[in-house]
Amino acid sequence: MLTIAVIGSKSSGKTSVIEVLVRGLTKKGYRVATVKHIPEENFTIDTEGKDTWRHAKAGATKVISVAPNEMTIIQKTETSKLSLEEILQNCEEADIVILEGFRSLVGANSKIFKIVTVKSLEEALEASKNFKSIIAFSGAAAKNLPKENFDVPIVDALNEPDKLVELVEEKIGETYKMSSEGFALYVGDKQIPLNLFVQRMMKSSIIAMASNLKGVEVSPEDRVIVKIKKWGCF
Repeated sequence: MLTIAVIGSKSSGKTSVIEVLVRGLTKKGYRVATVKHIPEENFTIDTEGKDTWRHAKAGATKVISVAPNEMTIIQKTETSKLSLEEILQNCEEADIVILEGFRSLVGANSKIFKIVTVKSLEEALEASKNFKSIIAFSGAAAKNLPKENFDVPIVDALNEPDKLVELVEEKIGETYKMSSEGFALYVGDKQIPLNLFVQRMMKSSIIAMASNLKGVEVSPEDRVIVKIKKWGCF
């Protein structure tokens, strides 16, 4: 699972960038999850007076509502001390998780790639000093930033959506190539990104089946590469 953080000041274009990324990556077949940081202390996604609100008010720490096209899980818990790992546990089925905000949690974390949205040159220069692993600048000021001042791409997300998606897809490819699970799945010539849980499950299943074949000796430490040839590819 790859995690990308979109961070920037208020009204700098974070949500617009995330919309572009989610739309483009899902069209390419990736499973995308998003996590938004909401700083308002008393915020709740629930609605006062609704049945789910009444359940929580009565003391339920987890409330699940199931509708025809949506399932919502509301968990009442203290979040100020949650680590990034604990937050991402809720996104294990995704190929890529996009964070909106969380600058204090991820700003100095070099393992989290970042797209920074800015409203001015000054904001971009400040971000360059304070944030690690920036892969692009975007947002309200993208059209006006002098490219020669920065060593990462400046992308106008609304007018260059494909370019932004391609930058993230490059990082997805790098991440899965570096995976230590010893499993890879190719369809045609394209490596399919799989989260670590799926890699482990598919590898263990194939190892188990192969070990039952006469004359075949395999171990869980062996690397497994599965290649599916599309019809007409030889």
